[in-house]
Amino acid sequence: MNKIYWDRDKISIITDQIESVPHKHWTMQLFLSIEKNLEIGVEDHKISCRCIVINRDILHSFSTGDNMYFTMIIEPTSSLAIQLEERMGGMKYYIFNNQDIEYIQNLLFCLIDSDGLREYREFMIQLYKFLGVKDQARIYDDRVKDLLYEIERCNWDTHSIASFADKVALSPSRLSHLFKEQVGMPLKSYIQFHQMQRAFLALLNGKSITESAMTAGFDTPSHFATVTKKMMGMSASISVKNSVFLKVTEEVN
Repeated sequence: MNKIYWDRDKISIITDQIESVPHKHWTMQLFLSIEKNLEIGVEDHKISCRCIVINRDILHSFSTGDNMYFTMIIEPTSSLAIQLEERMGGMKYYIFNNQDIEYIQNLLFCLIDSDGLREYREFMIQLYKFLGVKDQARIYDDRVKDLLYEIERCNWDTHSIASFADKVALSPSRLSHLFKEQVGMPLKSYIQFHQMQRAFLALLNGKSITESAMTAGFDTPSHFATVTKKMMGMSASISVKNSVFLKVTEEVN
């Protein structure tokens, strides 16, 4: 079973279907157990804990086995990612195990049987408190801010670095350098993250995997499948099968 929440700056997943070989990507990722400790590999370490955040570009592997877990893929320009990055201070991973861990696990357990976005938002409020983070914006160069806006509103008919560079009046190489300098990840990887979001939103609206991949600007459906496997630890077909998709960005009345 997969329950996938598509938020503006994160992808939250409740699942028992992750089976990932050692891999790394340019986003932070949080793992939270519901009952038992989770067993996760981080580079050469085997770690047993209840909640862990893996830093960007760190090799890790994880398998749900027959148990349900919560994981969150965090958009790297978000205030959540920025604050966690500061909290981690360059460490490869950070284990959260403060006194509220059982409370958070109980909330997560209740979320499994709920299909409402209100309950998800309430869970996220408490999770942020548990992680010791709050909403705060990061200041970027105006050209980077313009680029982030362009990527957010892009319909993917043209989504190359060159096309974005033209929109913000920079050369592709200068834009890529500026983005990596300010955001901390390659521009190509950031675009790919948003392509994956677009593809899954297309799936949410009833399109096939092939249609969704092409709509989001992937070269081929297999390219979309490769990115999904790397970022989420499950294939695109498994991500769709027996899944509930919820778009979080719209407010609940």
